Amino acid sequence: MNSRIEKSPGKASAQPLILAPLMNQFLSKKTIIVTASALLIIGLAVIFVKAFNIVLLAFGGLLLALLFHGIASRIEQWTKLKKRGLTLAMALIIVVLFFAGMSWLVGTSLTSQIEEFQDILPETIENVKNYINQTEIGRDILENTNMQNALGEDPQQILSNVQGVFKSTFGVIGDIYIVLFFAAFFMVTPSEYVRGVAFLFPKKAEIKAKAIISRLGADLTTWLKAQLFEMLFIFVTTAIGLLIIGESLWLVLAVIAGLLTFIPNIGPVLAIIPAILVGLLSGIDRALIIGGLYLFVQFVESAIVGPIVRKKLLSLPPALVLLFQLIMGTLSGIWGILLATPLLVVLMILVRELYVKDTLGKVPLSKLRK
Repeated sequence: MNSRIEKSPGKASAQPLILAPLMNQFLSKKTIIVTASALLIIGLAVIFVKAFNIVLLAFGGLLLALLFHGIASRIEQWTKLKKRGLTLAMALIIVVLFFAGMSWLVGTSLTSQIEEFQDILPETIENVKNYINQTEIGRDILENTNMQNALGEDPQQILSNVQGVFKSTFGVIGDIYIVLFFAAFFMVTPSEYVRGVAFLFPKKAEIKAKAIISRLGADLTTWLKAQLFEMLFIFVTTAIGLLIIGESLWLVLAVIAGLLTFIPNIGPVLAIIPAILVGLLSGIDRALIIGGLYLFVQFVESAIVGPIVRKKLLSLPPALVLLFQLIMGTLSGIWGILLATPLLVVLMILVRELYVKDTLGKVPLSKLRK
């Protein structure tokens, strides 16, 4: 009996000795897997940071593809056609015909006004400097700030300063081509990319991932429609107002105002600057009238049109939008500013669906307000 009792500790101690190599082998494999995964994630993060501008161009292409799919969906509703390839082709034709018609109608006038605007810009900048120099405070501002450098000793320098703001990864034309290529790929086979992204998630979360991707696409499409409507409203109302007050450069100023509406907060401020500069050529009274017109149009859009158009959109705090625009502008220049708002829409939806709902188990504030 004693011998059996004495042998039992030996058997017990032998088991860890047998399991030790297996445990070491298992831990070594697990260590290798974890280390390799960590290195892969770090490598992808470095590539993402280094190529962030390329990611933004791809996102721009995605927005353009969503726009065409939105037009195709509306064509399907009107015509009862169910072939997405056919309705996409019709959407492309409609967009091409629209821009061709606009070029035929106002292309010549717009080109001549752009050339005139470029010709009078140096004189306008010189007038601004003269107005500022008329007061002691203005002279102090010019001497003690960088405004003199921004305006330029040579008025022609302002053109190069403006062009420098719009420098991008491959040049403006190159970036536009890349966006168009991405848009073409996303338009032709969107389901492949949806399945590819969802495949990266665990099997249990794959359905949830597809639902979130679908929600992102729907919300971004709605945001694009609202933004395009606001751009059209600003263009039309600004053009009518400038025609009423007899501004010769009404078309180019209205186009600038409409295009810059795509950038919330910052866009309207940038749009009013060239209008005020043009008005200063005819005197301070003219500049004040044009400035008042722009403020009135922006007030109508913000107080009446904007809330009606954006009532179905995700609520974005203006301060958060501005902060994100400044961060994106610092990181990626003009493309960062242009795409900051739709990127913020994506981030807000992901936070709401993955963190607020799933992790915290709370109801989003937007639904509580309703």
